Amino acid sequence: MVLRQNAEEGWSVMGTGTIATEHMVAAIRAMGHSPLWVVSKSRADALHFSNDLGIPQATTDLERVRSDPAVKFAYISASLKRRPHYVLAAADAGKHILCDGPLSQDSRTAKRLVKHCADGGVLLAVNQPLRASAIHQTMRRLILEGEIGLIQSLSILRGGPFQPPPNRRSEMPHNGGNVYLDVCAEDIDLARFLTGAEPVEAIAFAKESNGSPNHLAYTIRMENESLLQAHESFGTADIESMVVAAGTDGVLIASGTLSSRGSGVLVRRLAGRNELVPVRERDLHTATLEEFVGAARLEASPLATGMDSFAALVATEAVASAARTGRATAIRPSASS
Repeated sequence: MVLRQNAEEGWSVMGTGTIATEHMVAAIRAMGHSPLWVVSKSRADALHFSNDLGIPQATTDLERVRSDPAVKFAYISASLKRRPHYVLAAADAGKHILCDGPLSQDSRTAKRLVKHCADGGVLLAVNQPLRASAIHQTMRRLILEGEIGLIQSLSILRGGPFQPPPNRRSEMPHNGGNVYLDVCAEDIDLARFLTGAEPVEAIAFAKESNGSPNHLAYTIRMENESLLQAHESFGTADIESMVVAAGTDGVLIASGTLSSRGSGVLVRRLAGRNELVPVRERDLHTATLEEFVGAARLEASPLATGMDSFAALVATEAVASAARTGRATAIRPSASS
């Protein structure tokens, strides 16, 4: 069955690098929407991507996309440095925006993007796959419903050699990974999502390799007095990721949910006994898109907003400062409100 292509629900795809973009294009079509444009700073890349995925138009000229009334939504999967450029262009054209996270390389730029979109009356949502995980959504529900009592701590463990996101072009360069922007911001966002609490203070220790941090351990005090404890490393052997939420009455343990290898498993520990929590798997890309489109229609809330990305970057910068100075660093509460 071929889904009807709805000109009133057209999309532009800005950035062509990662394999995940192809999955998002498939999810756009599965919803009955139409990917109409591919935008890239490289005309050859735009043409290759559009030909591979059957998207009718490719360009390096943003004005052509901005002026197309059929385009209602923009999905931005460009490099971190290029994301602000595309966000501002799409917002100025009145397009609702779903952007890969984090929004930018620093919280100041992210805050500017959030304000610009709000002033323009367009939705700015962020693609945070960890929020779309059915296991993490189940954990959030169980925590907020008090199923493990009062949350005391959230521990996140992951490590292994840096793995750049799978790219369509094998020659695409990468910088060896930034443990703060590639991992720390994502984990802090997950902690905010799971606990519903904001970070207020950080202590951290980091180890450098070739002049940049690649091995990081930190603790963040949350506003509800729970603690986020994280171990994130590009300098260890591969570790099966774990997210452990410990409450006064029980514990939730998610294994293997922070990698792209599978959806993982969720175990609940109560009264000294472990039980597997059944979770129905759901496609991450479809879940993200459904919430985004619902939010654009004022029928739902996006899984992650631009403000969520800003708040995670503020806390990430505090972790980096704490690791650099060796002192506890306050996380500005007014900055993430």
